[in-house]
Amino acid sequence: MSLEFQRQAWFSPAFPVGGFAYSHGIEAAAEEGIVTNGAALAGWIGDILSLGTGRNDAILLGEAWRLSADGDASALHELSDLALALSQAAERRLESAQQGTSFLALVRRAWPHERLAMLWPQEGREIAFPVAVGLAGGLHGQPLDALAASYVQAFAGNLLASGIRLAIIGQGEAQQRLAELQPLVLEVARASLLPLSALGGSALMADLMALRHETLDGRLFRS
Repeated sequence: MSLEFQRQAWFSPAFPVGGFAYSHGIEAAAEEGIVTNGAALAGWIGDILSLGTGRNDAILLGEAWRLSADGDASALHELSDLALALSQAAERRLESAQQGTSFLALVRRAWPHERLAMLWPQEGREIAFPVAVGLAGGLHGQPLDALAASYVQAFAGNLLASGIRLAIIGQGEAQQRLAELQPLVLEVARASLLPLSALGGSALMADLMALRHETLDGRLFRS
């Protein structure tokens, strides 16, 4: 089995984890008139990647990948609890937990591994998205650098897709902006090598918009 094929399948739109339902607060930022064009959207996403969720998710993914080799189920559960506790808003927590739980359920069905039942025995129990990806990737022998880069790129792509649905940006420009973000994506992915002590963030406006989104009327997205 090709690891590259598997990785591409996990992060393709055909792998239905529900990411299309979440804007990570971008909908609120657009409503407030903060993110109104492609340049502003790309800058906003860049900050989320380097100063907020993107970097933290890479660190959590890397730790889950390492724990998958240790066979420590309790440590994995504690890591997922930590990841969900880091969510700055209820909708952010939902975003990670719903996608992570869906991802792991799909892996069990389409890409099963005999050790998964031992490390995460309760099928359907919620798990943070980066922890689910790191766990599955580690069990299946995915290289950490490629796995983390694919995860961060998919995250950036999903945020750009939310900008398309909000009519902030067109499809062509979205691909241009994603290409421009590639060096940052690779830099953020390297945070997967860092220890948990490196967790932290300073994307304050993105966090505020995540809270603001909870009170919006007529929302397109769940976050």
